[in-house]
Amino acid sequence: MTNFWRTFDGIVPEISDPRNAFPAAFNEVRAESFRTKESMDVCEFGRRAWQQITPVQRAYALDSLFHAYWRAIHDEEQHSRLNAKAASGTSYLEVADEEDLIQGLLHQDGTGEDATVTVTAVSVANVLNELDLLRHRLAMARAEASDE
Repeated sequence: MTNFWRTFDGIVPEISDPRNAFPAAFNEVRAESFRTKESMDVCEFGRRAWQQITPVQRAYALDSLFHAYWRAIHDEEQHSRLNAKAASGTSYLEVADEEDLIQGLLHQDGTGEDATVTVTAVSVANVLNELDLLRHRLAMARAEASDE
């Protein structure tokens, strides 16, 4: 089943909204490329989409493009940090993190699924960073296993 938002009828109405015009035009160009089996790189998708939208729509689109660019840089930097951390064999977790989380769970406000806990932000950040690191190490292990 084709996703409605990847079809011409699903994409074109979005172009009238200046906030969604560039992504809609970009998806329209991609859909047309897939339909015609014309091969082009992502920059050509962007150029063709940019030419389809009005100056007002372009003004709205810039914020999204800046955010997408920042996100790409952030993701590359994060990948480099995770590679370095994985190679070092160290952890983001500190000794006090587990105790902080346990104490938060022992002293909940409320009961059940709606109970709230208070923990230090650094402990939560360390746990989330460790989760990213574990996912990265797992992906690396899977890549190594598939190479063998």
